[in-house]
Amino acid sequence: MKKTALKFCIFAIALTVSVLGASLAFSADTSCKTKYPIILAHGMGFTPTPASPHSFPGIVEALKACGATVYYTTVPALHTNAVKSATFKQQFMAIKAVDGSAKFNIMGHSQGGLYTRYAISNLGIAPYVASLTTAASPHRGSFIGTVLLTITDVFPVLKPLMEGFAMFPGDQTYAEQNERELTINYMTKVFNPNTPDMKGVYYQSFAVAFRQYSIIRTVADQLAMFVKMIAGNQTEPTVEEAALALYDMMESTAAMSFYMGGGIGDGLVQESSARWGTYLGCEKGSIFSRGINHLDAVNMQLRGQVWDAKAYWVNLAKSLKKKGY
Repeated sequence: MKKTALKFCIFAIALTVSVLGASLAFSADTSCKTKYPIILAHGMGFTPTPASPHSFPGIVEALKACGATVYYTTVPALHTNAVKSATFKQQFMAIKAVDGSAKFNIMGHSQGGLYTRYAISNLGIAPYVASLTTAASPHRGSFIGTVLLTITDVFPVLKPLMEGFAMFPGDQTYAEQNERELTINYMTKVFNPNTPDMKGVYYQSFAVAFRQYSIIRTVADQLAMFVKMIAGNQTEPTVEEAALALYDMMESTAAMSFYMGGGIGDGLVQESSARWGTYLGCEKGSIFSRGINHLDAVNMQLRGQVWDAKAYWVNLAKSLKKKGY
């Protein structure tokens, strides 16, 4: 009798564990489990650190928590689209070899949307790409970037001053060439004509922008920038210092672009330039916020949260899943 009771208890426990395990498995979130894995591509100037191995903080974790298979790549912080594309392709093919999937969904932020486009169109990875989602990418060039380069071309004396004010970590040998490949002229007359969309690849994009464009703030920021330039800060900033300096500058550059005819934008890329393929719209964050800047787009919100970037990227993955990608 005792043996029978013991066997019954063991059976009951095993059954409970089995049911509990099945229940937990059943309740696992798979809302972002796309047919094809996701590969993320970062923008210009990003340099990985042990604390920040990628430029999508919180987003990678949020996607994985919802069932997505996510990889991220790293290319030179400052270099040409061609070099960045070649580096991306190497890592893409390495991921493919390990993962074994037939295709992948690429998501690129800023220049990450450009060198991935180039790799798809010109480096032979199109057969292995299901979709390309670009976030705040300057497909038609950066208006404010073009203006600033034009100013330094006309007034060369300002060039070393501006370089002393803000210097991205990375090999500065290629910094100017990188910047020139993001100008309106280069993107519209050289890059785009030679980087056609490929049949069988789904292209979509979204933009982000500020809600407020203050002339007073812009003038104040430019005066502060001038003082810093005169001080001649020639020391290379840390990754964190460079990111914060860029972050704080974008509200001013967005206003400059807006009042000079570039339209609304995120401080580096105007909304009209970010459109490519199926356009998902322009996010501006809470109506009580200043809006969304270029780094906020990938949840690098260094001065407090202005929008739920993680939820937005999760919804992007959910949408790709519904579309069969």
